[in-house]
Parts: sequence; structure tokens; C-alpha cells
Amino acid sequence: MIILVKNFQSILYRKKVLILKVLLLTNCVSTTYAQDSTAPEAAAAEDTLSFWDLPDLKEAYIDTTPTNRNDGILVGELGVDSGKKDMIVKLAQEIAEGKYGNYDGLLISHENKLVFESYYKKGRVNLAHGQASATKGHTSVILGRAIQLGYLTMADLDKPLVHFLKDLDPTKFVEGADKITLHKALTMHGGLSIDDDLWEELEKDTARLKGQGLVQMLLENSGPITSASQVYLYGNFNPMLVMTVIDAVVPGTAEDFIKNELLDKMGISNYEWQRHASGLPQAGWMVSMTSRDMLKWASLVLNKGKWNGEQLISADYLARATSGLVKPTVDWMPEVYRYGYFWYHTPVVVGNESYAAKFAWGGGGQYIIVVEDLDLTVVITGHDREDEIMTQVVETIIPAFAKNEFPLLEGSYFGQKPPGLEAEVFAPGIVSTELYELFGAFTPDMKEFYFVRYDENDKSSMVLLKSQNNQWRKSITGPRVGEPSISFDGQIMYLGNRFMERTDSGWSQLKSLGSPYSEFDIMRLTASSNGTYYFDTMGEEPIQYSRLVNGKREEPQKLDLDLGIHNAHPWIAPDESYLIWDDQRESGYGKADIYISFKQQDGSWGPAINMGGKINTEKGEIYATITPDGKYMLFNRSIDENNVDLYWVDAKIIETLRLQN
Repeated sequence: MIILVKNFQSILYRKKVLILKVLLLTNCVSTTYAQDSTAPEAAAAEDTLSFWDLPDLKEAYIDTTPTNRNDGILVGELGVDSGKKDMIVKLAQEIAEGKYGNYDGLLISHENKLVFESYYKKGRVNLAHGQASATKGHTSVILGRAIQLGYLTMADLDKPLVHFLKDLDPTKFVEGADKITLHKALTMHGGLSIDDDLWEELEKDTARLKGQGLVQMLLENSGPITSASQVYLYGNFNPMLVMTVIDAVVPGTAEDFIKNELLDKMGISNYEWQRHASGLPQAGWMVSMTSRDMLKWASLVLNKGKWNGEQLISADYLARATSGLVKPTVDWMPEVYRYGYFWYHTPVVVGNESYAAKFAWGGGGQYIIVVEDLDLTVVITGHDREDEIMTQVVETIIPAFAKNEFPLLEGSYFGQKPPGLEAEVFAPGIVSTELYELFGAFTPDMKEFYFVRYDENDKSSMVLLKSQNNQWRKSITGPRVGEPSISFDGQIMYLGNRFMERTDSGWSQLKSLGSPYSEFDIMRLTASSNGTYYFDTMGEEPIQYSRLVNGKREEPQKLDLDLGIHNAHPWIAPDESYLIWDDQRESGYGKADIYISFKQQDGSWGPAINMGGKINTEKGEIYATITPDGKYMLFNRSIDENNVDLYWVDAKIIETLRLQN
């Protein structure tokens, strides 16, 4: 059956304007705590019933040791401690009793194994459940598959959407049609503005809607596309704009592409994917699949686009798609929610730790939730008008798997006793552990601290410690993408030859510094207060600098400074009065030492000064940084082949060396 989507109709699936046929039940639901029983299945006679005519389960099904159904889902046992396990079972029983509304299924996967499976009301293990707007999350992942296969590139996300649609007649477009990019459509910033009554008439001409005709009609009849119109507006045809591009760039049809390149590969066969009036697959709703198959989409995100070892989805695309790129401006959206490419992103604070939850969300209670830091995925289905189950996810499910290893810390510098003129370990057990901890950068307000940690499997993550109400919390911001250096105004985080800008919703997506910096292998780039860059080139060439003069960036020049064998990781003082870097010299203490040079009155650089035995050792010291308040110097020291720690020392040592110069 083909169903025509009207303007903004998918919004009807959201809180406050959700229109659902809700069955009011007065009888209590009994609960089966299933260990050996069989998950409920839709009987043959029930397969022909509509969702709303499907009878509710007589008994809810709750299982902490799910059955292997040979469907590509690995199974295990709910292995959290007994108290937390009881919390999850109790939550499931309360859901069964209708305490939180009308929900049909709750599945939990931990460390890539299904460890908890439950069904209530209309939930069945073999029933394809409506996805509502969680379908938008599927559409985003499908686009990531097209990028992985080379039919699109990451750069294409910022190109005009009409660039990919060759069947259109641009002479009939409204002004600004080329302002709609894939990025804008994916973040609900397309900017279309079409009168509802006009569209109701236009959509009757079903022949013109076919294929790319939908986009042609939209771009002919919208108001002008301007910066004022390109604001967050949920729905607004954006998902179908994206699906039209997918159909245009992949071989064959989008429908075949979805089946062959994703559904078949993940073993998803029990589904319904309806068509839009254009003939293309629906992109924003009208899709159904089982809860177990929803877990497969979650697994793709958790495993950075891999399925059974094959890279199905571009990892770079997924990282961007599931990050908090924009702040939704709608009154029903929680304040802490951010929006990526049809995926939501929100922090979940457990004790003093913060975990990033990424999720596809559909009205009535359809959720595909991924918490990478905990190797955790959660799937929920429902038909609830208020749709407030996320509260229970945040308050019960995620805390049950949280590590809760971060201590309560108050005050500046995590409550540590400051060092003197001899270097000491920085934040032992908090930042510096038995693992690799590298770099270390505070924001100017001293309320955020970023560093990189490598775990036992040599996987790197950017870690954020953030102070709120004078208490520090820990979260993982994502994989390491460079060596962080934050500008003195706090507005830019430099990451080698790339950077991110501070926005209202956090840091922007990763951007390139452009030529010529993109052509250098830069480990660390720092900038003075007036914008002059100082950077290395993997230690192979002398440190270079590039001034900003009258708003224009000068070509990089090699620093006229006495440098050794392998100079790297420069840090420039805000006023450019001194430069710190690490270097290797035969006269040094070890493999690498930290050096400083002071700018002379004539503008030249003074001699390279080894910062001495209270900082440098035979073990090797690198990557020095002065804290924004000017009080301390942070740097890395190699402890052994398996451990690198952060150290700190009183920055008065700099003035001592200046006087000796």
C-alpha cells in the first residue's frame, strides 16, 4: 500500500501532538519471569490483524537469559550485580503493569550480546513493530552505507542537494534552492516553507510526485530558502529529500539498495517498508521491523559501522551523524537533547560520570539507544501517548551498567595539592593511571579538561572532565582525532591540521584548516592571542609559524631557532614571549627533553634552554602546556613501555629560567 505523506505529518508522531489509537486496559497484567518459557510469538491468525486489533498478551514475558534464535543476534546472561539486575527486572515488571504507559518491548544488549528480552501488551518476538520516526535514524544509516561504498563522500554532505538530482529543472526553482545541502536536510534545517493548503492541492497530482518530481514540486512552490528559513524545523520533507538523493546516486533503486546492502546483510527479512507517493521508500516513518532486528541497527552504531567484521557504514559518517550537531528548537524537546543526522544525542550523568547516549527516536516509544562507553544498546517499542520511558532508561537501565569508578572531586585542579618546583604526577588515579594518558588541555575558564587515554586494547578516546557546581564529572567525547590545543579565548580546539569551533551546543564537527596546513603532518598546533600559529611537522622539519596579518594568514615560515634532532609539540605563550617544545639532543637527559626559548628585545629567539633535571629525566618528557591561569606547566613523562602519565610543576620555574637567560 502506498501512503501519501502530507506536509509535517510525521510530526504527528511526536509528544504533545501524537495521535494514536490507545486501548484502555482496566485489568491487571500478570508477569512471567521467564527462564525456560518461550518468547511470545504472533500466531498465524494474528498475522492478518492490524496492530490495533492485535490482542494484548495475557502474560508479560521477562527473560534475563534470552534464547538463541539463530537470527544473527548473540545472546548472553544479564550479568550486572544482583542488586542492579533486580532493578532491571523490577522495571520490566512495572512496565508490564502499565506504570509508565503502554510499551510493547524492552531489549538490552551488553558487550554485543542480548542479555535481557521482554515483551508486553502487543509485543511479540516475531512481530514487525512500527518504527514511527525512528525510521529517520535508519535513513541516516542508509546514507552512511552509500558513503562507505563511494557513491557519496563526506565532502558531498556540504554540497547543494540539487547537485545530485539530474532530473530537475533548476529554471523553475525558488530563490536559494541551492542552499539546501545534505547536511542541512539531515539536521532538519532544509528551510522549505510551503503553505499547507497549497500543498494539499499539489499532492493530488500524484503523477508529478514520482521519482524526483517530489523535490521539483517542493522547490517550485516553497518560499525563498534563506538563512531565516533554514532553522530547525522537525520533519518538513527533509527525510524524503535525503532519500531522493540516495535513490539518485546508488545503482538501481533505493529500495533495492536498502534490501541488498543492509537488510539482507544483517539478516533482516521480517519487515515492512512502505513506499512514499513518489514511489521511493519512506524515509521518515511507515516502516516496521522486529525488536531483535532493531538491535542490529544499534549494533552497527555501537561497532562504528561494522557488521560481522565487514565495514558496512562509514565510521567517519556515523561519528558525525550520531553527535550533537545542532540544538533542536521545539518546546517538547528536553533541554539537554542535541540533534545530529536524524539521530539524537544527550549526556546521561551517573554519579560523577557522564555517558553519551545516542538514539533514534520514534513517537509512541520507539527507541534504538546506543551508549558506546558502556558497550550498551537498548531497544524499546511502544504505543504510548506521552512517551516518557526515556526517564527510566536514564534513571535505571544506564546506571545498572555504569562503571561508577570516578570519585567525587571538588575545587580547582580536581582538589589536588599544588606542586612545587619539582614535577609531580598529575591527578593520580583520576587522569594518570597505569594506562597511556597523553596531552592535557584546560579551557580558559578552567571548567573543562581534555586528555587522551589508551585502554588495554590500545583503543584511544578523548576524555573530558567537566566541572559543574564545583564538582567534576567524567565523560568520553569520542575517539582521538588529534592532539588537543585550545585557543586562549576558548573558541577553537586545534587538533593538528584540523579544528573544532565552540557552539551553543558544544564543539562543532571537525573541520580542516585548509591549504597549506592540510598538506603538513602536524602533530600539534597552538596559536598565540593574536592568532599566530606555531606547529610541528612530525618532528621532521624545524618548528614553523604563520602570522595573521590584517585578517589574512601568511605562508608558514621556519622558526629561526636552535633546534635539535627531533623537535615537536610546540606551545606558544599568549604574548609570544616564550616558546616551549620537546627536543632530542645528545646533551639531553633522555630520549626527549622539554626546552624553552625566550623572545629577545630585537624580536629574535634566544638560545634553547633545557628546563632541567627537576622536569627532564632519562625516561623522556614531551608535550608541555601552561595552564590558562599561568600557574602550572603540564607535560607527559614515559614511565615504561606500557605507561605514560601526565605530570605538573609550578610555572615559576619559567621565570627562574628567564632570569638565568
